[in-house]
Formats: sequence, C-alpha cells, structure tokens
Amino acid sequence: MKISRMSAIALTIAMGICGGSVAGAQGLTVNASGVKTVKLSDRVSKNQFVWVSNAPLENMKGTAEGVSGTLTLDPRNLGTIRGTIGATVSTMKSGNAMRDSHIQSAQWLDGAKYPLLSFTIGSVSGIKVTGNSATGTATGKFTMHGVTKSLSVPFKITYLDESAETRKRAPGDLVMISATFDVALADYNVSGAQGTIGSKVGEKIQVTAQLFGSTGL
Repeated sequence: MKISRMSAIALTIAMGICGGSVAGAQGLTVNASGVKTVKLSDRVSKNQFVWVSNAPLENMKGTAEGVSGTLTLDPRNLGTIRGTIGATVSTMKSGNAMRDSHIQSAQWLDGAKYPLLSFTIGSVSGIKVTGNSATGTATGKFTMHGVTKSLSVPFKITYLDESAETRKRAPGDLVMISATFDVALADYNVSGAQGTIGSKVGEKIQVTAQLFGSTGL
C-alpha cells in the first residue's frame, strides 16, 4: 500500500505527538539525559527529616539528621527513580535533651538495636512535570524499629543542570527532593510509655524529608 507524502508527514507528526506525550510526561526539561547517580550530601544543602507529633496534651516538633543515601534516575524518565535513603535514630532532636534520650531509648525507637530509619524506592507513579521540576508518588519499603512496611510517599523533585553557579555548592548536577508522609507508630511496634501514645504523643507522626544531592560527588 502506497502512502502519499502528505499522509506520511501527518502520520509522522501524529506518532511524534503520541510518543512525546508518553515520554515527555515523565521527562524534565533539562540538558542532562541518561541514568545519573545522585549522592545525598550536605554540601548541597542540609539533609534532614522534620517530624511533627500532635497530641491532645502536647505538640512536638523535631529533626532527624545523619541522612545518607544514593539514588539513580534518568531525568528524561522519572519513572526510573530508585534508591535507598536513611537517617540515624541517634540524631533525632526535639529541643529537649531528656525527651531526646526517651525517643532513642529501648522503650521507644531503640536506637541502640535499630539505629537506622530507611526508605527503599521500588516504583514511582503519577508523575506530573513542570519544567525542571516534577511531582509524583514513590512506593517502597519503609523500615523503622526493626519493622518493614510498604509505604507510598508523595514527593517533589527539582533538577538543576551543572553550571558555574551550582558548582559553588557542589560539582555535578544538583537534585532537590521534598516529601511528606505519615508514620503510624503502632504499625512499627512502637508502644512507648504506657498511656503516652494518643495523649502526649500522636498516634501518627508526620514526617517531611528535605533531601539534597549531586551527580558529581
């Protein structure tokens, strides 16, 4: 079957539009392409988890630092994001030294036995791109207090191509990720002092990850 020149051009354009809508939907508008390895580093900016506990008798806010992790991703296809991010229990701070020691004790998170909180990404979905930034949902395994559960985490990622300005912080392309999710203490066998959870400590803890990394470290 012969196809006219005009029909061939129209078919090519249509295929390009369809192909672009699939690939472009998950691709950032950046110069970088191909799989990149991103190492989290405080050289880019402070990596930390900010946590909030709201309960009838007390509200608390604190941080967890000692953050480490490596991600792989193709900025032209964000569905490829994979990796593991962790933070150490011993770095959890709430502004009160005695309370901090309780949080890290065997009665709560037991930092001596279970020193690391971690999240391993298994899949990424629902990606919506705006220029060099995108939002989506990462689903994977979250581990706390020796218990691992499946968890879906909404996130935002911003990717900056390397430039003279970005090199003032770190070599390579820079990546910034923010994510907020809830952790139900009962799901991870965290019982605390009797009668405390639900009165002085929230049954769910809201966690916000503030992550910064580079492809050049």
